[in-house]
Amino acid sequence: MIMFTIIASIIFKLFTSVTDTIVFTTDVSGYISVFFLSITLLIGPFNLIFRRKNPLSTDIRRDIGIYGGILAVIHSVVGLFAHLRGRPWLYFVKETETGFVINLDNFGIANYTGLLATLFIILLVAISNNVSITALKASKWKTLQRTSYLMFILVIVHSIYYREVLPEKEILTSIYMFIIALIIVIQLVGMRLKLAKG
Repeated sequence: MIMFTIIASIIFKLFTSVTDTIVFTTDVSGYISVFFLSITLLIGPFNLIFRRKNPLSTDIRRDIGIYGGILAVIHSVVGLFAHLRGRPWLYFVKETETGFVINLDNFGIANYTGLLATLFIILLVAISNNVSITALKASKWKTLQRTSYLMFILVIVHSIYYREVLPEKEILTSIYMFIIALIIVIQLVGMRLKLAKG
């Protein structure tokens, strides 16, 4: 996974004009984290499609999810310094003559959905271990793990609104949106197969 990250970072550097280290780190960690988090959402449906055993949790799925989650947190933290250096609160509020108001334009929505997605990712990473499965019991643990779908919806919204704010990254965002569309289709196929099995 680390080697993939290094190679992907080099490719990103070669094919983009980004020179700022903070912006580069924000972009790379964001795109690569979505790639790894996407894999975790595809493993279950693929097991159903290929009629393989679909266990509650596997080490490889967990490791991929944790790695993708760590990259997502890096993306969120470093991203707070990418556009508004020294004033990260302006990602969420607008400064007015009388004070501050909640920012609900495209930029604000992109940041709020990104923040919520990050909080869900932190929760998912925190419970991605055998101790949590034992403490919470399988059914409760699985219920919490299903928040990964809500997290991914928030990531989709975050991506769409940032596409409106930063149209210069349209090619990369288009690839990103293709991956998201693929996940939705595979998930729907998996849900249909699961319902058919009863």
